[in-house]
Amino acid sequence: MEKYFIITVDTEGDNLWEPVIRPNGMRNITVKNAAYIERFQKTCEKYHFIPTYLVNYEMAKAEPFAGMAREWVKDKKCEIGMHMHAWNTPPVYELQYRRGSNNPYAGEYPRKVLWAKLKGMTELLQEQFGVKPVSHRGGRWYIDAWYIQALEKLGYTADCSVTPGVSWKNHIGYGRGGRDYRKFPQKVYRLDNRHIFREGNSRILEVPPTITSLPAGRRVKDILCRPHAYREIMSKKIWLRPNGNNLQDMIGIVEQYEKSECDYLEFMIHSSELMPGGSPTFLSRSSIENMYSHLEAVFERAESTYKGSSLSSYAEGK
Repeated sequence: MEKYFIITVDTEGDNLWEPVIRPNGMRNITVKNAAYIERFQKTCEKYHFIPTYLVNYEMAKAEPFAGMAREWVKDKKCEIGMHMHAWNTPPVYELQYRRGSNNPYAGEYPRKVLWAKLKGMTELLQEQFGVKPVSHRGGRWYIDAWYIQALEKLGYTADCSVTPGVSWKNHIGYGRGGRDYRKFPQKVYRLDNRHIFREGNSRILEVPPTITSLPAGRRVKDILCRPHAYREIMSKKIWLRPNGNNLQDMIGIVEQYEKSECDYLEFMIHSSELMPGGSPTFLSRSSIENMYSHLEAVFERAESTYKGSSLSSYAEGK
């Protein structure tokens, strides 16, 4: 069985972990990380991997990324998909500042407005990059049944918003929490247009990022050290996503999945995590260098077993 390594990059403005809606209106969103993506692209190419850049509004227009990405697309070295943040994607729908709120989820906007945002964003990406986007990840990991139906009408064929085993209910948006994906399938599946936690007949294939429990050896070791924390340890999820301290976990995931029936791994990162100070995780140049050393180790290990694939190419083969 051939196995595929999919790299997804939430390509967005700097430090969107910080709330964008302030008492005096929406804050300015900078795009300095656009200048740091070329190094990541070259690292992917070194290991014959094809990143899927899931691009939001401000980054669709950000140079030098947009200019470089147009060339990468022409050379089939990357894919451009959509990653929509509803708060600043035109048409802008003003939300008044609310104490205790955070960046809004797409589902908190009127559907008429949301449709216009999705349609406009799709058209912008096609205009900017010369290809019609067919891959998608919801901003703040949000989708719902109406949203999926809208994406299907717009011609999308692959989504990677579902985070199996992970709930975002306690992550507040403008006035409510996010989606709870704990009971969603932990595999690739065709979405049901009415009940997205079920398998159905949608043209959109759900390809979740790789999220698993602690690797067996690590789990046993931790339980022996902290028997009182058994429930916490057993429920902990490990992502194929760098945080500066999880190289062995990521290598463990690659080794675990090599032996499984799953035919893909899906790595994810934010473009802002490629720049010092662009995220809360990687604040310094040394932390970025450490992160790249981890990327090289994981990519080198994966290359021996996995073939590089964009998100839409993987979906086409299913």
